[in-house]
Amino acid sequence: MSAPPSSASSPSLRALFSSRAGHLALAVLVVELLAGMQIYLNQTVLPLLATEMGARNAYGLVTAAAQVPAFLTMPLGGAMLARWRPDRLMTALTALLVAGAVVGALAPNVEVYVLGEILRGLAAGALATATMGVMVAGLPDAWRRLCLAGGSGMWVVAALAGPVYASGVSASWGWRWALVVYLPVLIAARAVMAGQIHDLRLDEETDHDETVPWLPALAMAAGVALIGALRASSPWFWPGVGVGTGLVLWSCSCVLPDGTLRLVPGRRAGIATLLWVCAFFLTLDYLVAPSAHDVLGLTPTQTGWALTAGGIGWSAVAIACGARPAREPQAYRRRTMLAAVFFVVGTMLMAVTVLEKADWWGLPVGYGVASIGMGLTHLDTMNRIVTDPAEPDGITHAQAATAVTIAGAAGGAVLGTATTAFVAPAAAGVEPSRLWPTLVLLAVGLLLTPLLARRAA
Repeated sequence: MSAPPSSASSPSLRALFSSRAGHLALAVLVVELLAGMQIYLNQTVLPLLATEMGARNAYGLVTAAAQVPAFLTMPLGGAMLARWRPDRLMTALTALLVAGAVVGALAPNVEVYVLGEILRGLAAGALATATMGVMVAGLPDAWRRLCLAGGSGMWVVAALAGPVYASGVSASWGWRWALVVYLPVLIAARAVMAGQIHDLRLDEETDHDETVPWLPALAMAAGVALIGALRASSPWFWPGVGVGTGLVLWSCSCVLPDGTLRLVPGRRAGIATLLWVCAFFLTLDYLVAPSAHDVLGLTPTQTGWALTAGGIGWSAVAIACGARPAREPQAYRRRTMLAAVFFVVGTMLMAVTVLEKADWWGLPVGYGVASIGMGLTHLDTMNRIVTDPAEPDGITHAQAATAVTIAGAAGGAVLGTATTAFVAPAAAGVEPSRLWPTLVLLAVGLLLTPLLARRAA
């Protein structure tokens, strides 16, 4: 792999617009912003398209449709960068992403929409890894740190702009237009990024057949697909959930550093903590839009406010924590304990709201409070994983980066897919009698986070 280009300029507002490293960093941040907006778009559109297509019992299928192919291509992004020029690779993957969005917007039924999500997932998984590889290879250390810190800031903007865009366009023109109106901005951002890396080469010699985890990637994707393909009303649902979860756990044991699932103290326990908290919180996140639409009958605008509250709570607190990271073990434990309090208070307020014991505003307020807990623990946990310990523990930088990516996605894919299917077993959509106990169980899971974090401190 070629080394990051040398640059005399240090990060500054002027260098951001005048240097090549600044241009690439700015492009990476814009792509991060659009990726965040895409998540809010998907959440806002999901109940609308399911209602129009009479497929409110297919929440789990739609949720898994983009995640499954992403798990197939996510581990392959590095191998793709080693084989092809990064600018051409990004151009081709962006074209595939756009094609998937167009297919989804034109879909006459949920099956065709799922096909569009599959295309988008195939592109998004590889793009996520490729973008990280380009950032590592194409930016000096100082600029790379700026991009990682600036990512939280982009999520604040995404939390404001994403739901407003999705709910506004959906309310005015329909959800189909919401899927494609932003595409010119996406294409422009990727074009700028490709232009900045046109002579970048990642050409290290590797044995691709041995370095790419083909079988674990297939098993992980198959596990998520199995869970998403089964409806909660099927007698095979719970056996399928068990088999799918087993496949994903086996895959994680192969892909993540040895000892992670055994909570070996140090960075391995940190990876397990990240896997745990992302699984439970992202599942909570997946339930916000369906709960708002199916149970509370909220408008797209009100649903957008709920999603915005969560995004701002997470991102704003993460920025503050990034400015003052919890480097000492005691500080990390205290911050994680405080996060658990916000997790439980916020999730329980959401449960009370869906039981109609509080007005509709309880959903956005509760989700926002719970998201503060994520801001308090997520970034500090990632920092502990990617920072080299005083004594070497055998985890390389590449392994740490891969672990952060997988841990942040795998748990939410499994638990989130199973949960969204469970709470909506029929075409009528989410059932309150299933929803509120699920929220309580999620609160219990999040409450246990500090116990795992103690071994990571």
